[in-house]
Amino acid sequence: MIPSEAIYAVYRERLKSITTANGYHSDAGLEVYEGWLAHALVMDQQQEFPFIALQPGQDRRASKSSGGRLVREINFEIIVAEKAADGVSARLLQHEFDLIHALADRNNTEQLNGTALSNEVGDADYNIPEDGYPVAWVALTVTARYQLILDPDSQT
Repeated sequence: MIPSEAIYAVYRERLKSITTANGYHSDAGLEVYEGWLAHALVMDQQQEFPFIALQPGQDRRASKSSGGRLVREINFEIIVAEKAADGVSARLLQHEFDLIHALADRNNTEQLNGTALSNEVGDADYNIPEDGYPVAWVALTVTARYQLILDPDSQT
C-alpha cells in the first residue's frame, strides 16, 4: 500500500468510529461517503443524515528530495452533512467536536498509527444555508506529512 493510501485508510477508519456507541454525539460514522459532498447530495446517494463525506484534497511536495526520499503533505476535507432544521447550529458544533476527537492524534505521538510523519487537524468552516436549502454542514481540513522513498523495489 502506498503511503497516501495508508493515511487515507486510517482517516476512514477513525471517521467510521464516530458513533454514539463509542461515546460520540451522533452516528455520523455509520455513513461515510468517499468522495465529494456535492456529488453525494446531487446524486441522492446519501439519504441518511448525518453523514460524513471524505473528500480528497491536495498532495504536494513539502520539502526537496534528499537521497531518494521525498517529504510530501496530503490533505483531505472532512464534511459532516446535517439536516438544516431547528437546532442545527448546536448539532454542527457537536459534529466538529467529534471530528477533532476522532482525527487528532493523542499526545502528538501516534502520527496516524505510524503511517505519517505528522498529522494536523485544521480549522472548521460552517455552512448553514439561508435560502431554504435543506442541508447544512461543517467542514474540517486534515493534513498529513509523509515520506515517499524513491526506490523501485520499495512500496513506502
